[in-house]
Amino acid sequence: MGHYEVLGLQDRQQWLEELENVKEVCPDLYYRPEYHGLFKDWGEARAFVYREGNDMVIYPFLFRKIDLIPGLKGKLKQQLYDITSPYGYGGPLASHMAGEKVLDNFYRCFAAYCERNNVITEFIRFHPLLGNHRLLEKQVEIERVSSVICVDLGKSEEEIWLGYGRNNRKNIKKAYQAGLKVIMEDTPAHFTDFISIYHHTLARNGAGQFYFFNGELYDHIHQELKGNFIYAHTIKDNQVVSTELLLYNNFYMHSFLGGTLEQYYQYRPNNILKHEVIKWAKTRGIKYFLLGGGYREGDGIYRFKRSFAPDGHLDFYIGKKVHNHEAVRMLEKMMESKIPREGEGYFPVYRRY
Repeated sequence: MGHYEVLGLQDRQQWLEELENVKEVCPDLYYRPEYHGLFKDWGEARAFVYREGNDMVIYPFLFRKIDLIPGLKGKLKQQLYDITSPYGYGGPLASHMAGEKVLDNFYRCFAAYCERNNVITEFIRFHPLLGNHRLLEKQVEIERVSSVICVDLGKSEEEIWLGYGRNNRKNIKKAYQAGLKVIMEDTPAHFTDFISIYHHTLARNGAGQFYFFNGELYDHIHQELKGNFIYAHTIKDNQVVSTELLLYNNFYMHSFLGGTLEQYYQYRPNNILKHEVIKWAKTRGIKYFLLGGGYREGDGIYRFKRSFAPDGHLDFYIGKKVHNHEAVRMLEKMMESKIPREGEGYFPVYRRY
């Protein structure tokens, strides 16, 4: 058995050095302390670092107080916690040679840490390209929940273009002919346009309150993720009509948040935006562009994204683990009279309300 330590945002430099120790698996921006710091309202950012011989595992997560859930404040006899990946992708990363024994020992240590710290549940959003759900197949309940689309930017520009769906290529040409143009900005110069269109899009699609992030999150991105974010705006007649906030590092780019004004759909502003983003990312040597999926499997949003990479389908997995069944049953009983805000199958169940 090896040994472990737990880092926080105050240990930023060491956290980054530990990620450097697993650089052969190409960690995403989502693993960095600055990214976890975006979600300080959700919980405390931590990174569990396990070492055994020359092998290591690093597992960043958010550590959340359960008594902050509406309906539970002041009602618990002891402080309880749960942990989750932040918005995006997460889960553990292991050094290249870490085998099954090391992974078993890692999770045994992690489960003991959870027990000592009153952590009752764990929720993981695994990374679809890194495939790190395979690291915990024996330890947590793994579930494939949806598909996401990824553009391989290692292909030539012509290969990428010819790989688009035929109608997509036609719509991009139509957007150019209509005089639309896309601007890329590494500052929030058009932030008012962005937030207005993004919120309008959320409301139109009936999205949950979860997606209406507070202003502090954007301030944090602008201040702490300089050089790792870019805004793309489609302009028609001097007006922003489609917009997207993207996050990236040297290896991955992500469609993070965005939207389009529906009265401009006919000009295909989102088609030209994605196309120009792909060109921008490729010129900077970024390897993969993850567009995400839809609200539901195979819906119109998913089909639109797939038109940029018909062969770019990836499986998205989540992980669930109950560390203290008795505490979970108690919380579920305390919350059962509340009106659920989330659908069936939401994990953990006591956070549905």
